[in-house]
Amino acid sequence: MLRKTVYAAIVLLLAGGSAAGISWFRGASAQAAENGACPPGYTSYAVLEPVQDATQSSKIIDQGCKPIETAQEVFLNPIQPGDEGWEIEPYKPTEQSEIVQGPSVETVYRCVIFLEPIQPGEESSKASEPVCSAGEIDTVDGHALDSSYLIAKFYNNTNYSALLVEYYGASACSSTISYGVTSLPSNLDNRFASGQSYSNCNRIYVYDFPNYVQPTYTCGPNCPSFYALNDNVSSWRTAQ
Repeated sequence: MLRKTVYAAIVLLLAGGSAAGISWFRGASAQAAENGACPPGYTSYAVLEPVQDATQSSKIIDQGCKPIETAQEVFLNPIQPGDEGWEIEPYKPTEQSEIVQGPSVETVYRCVIFLEPIQPGEESSKASEPVCSAGEIDTVDGHALDSSYLIAKFYNNTNYSALLVEYYGASACSSTISYGVTSLPSNLDNRFASGQSYSNCNRIYVYDFPNYVQPTYTCGPNCPSFYALNDNVSSWRTAQ
């Protein structure tokens, strides 16, 4: 009986000492974190409660130091010519663009620009002056849109929201006909975030810099986002 009593007393002392040790460590850890001085191999953390009504900031409900989790090192061998992944396949459209002819009947304020196809030896389409309106637009710089093709639309936001500009051309895209703008005007530069191509123009190439200078992103005919190039497009072109 005496042995059991002594054993129980030892267990209680150890448990109490362990609890006190844990409590002391957490207290010291919190104090170190608050002072921004966690020991080597540790980093500070803080747990915040949500901002309450009539308050401006969150209350810290717990903080302290925790061991830094080391990242696993992985060594990669360079890809060699002929290896899988060495050659990047060109973008292949998954659908065919819609053939659209006729005047612009959008009811939101936007601009319409008429483009000439890129000529042999040239890099860019010749562009008309823009015509901007919130109503129907049937003529641009003497070009009747009744017999013209819609080439592309570009939007200020992702998912085709806030139409900025529509581009028309005399012909649909083909293996020998394409369109492109090497330098966007100041009112359109760095504003495109989504776009759509039409009339057999199945691919859109957008570029971060004028004159088709990369970085670049390719999509089409429907591009709900230009991702990293959102609001960073300075030139574009399209092709079949």
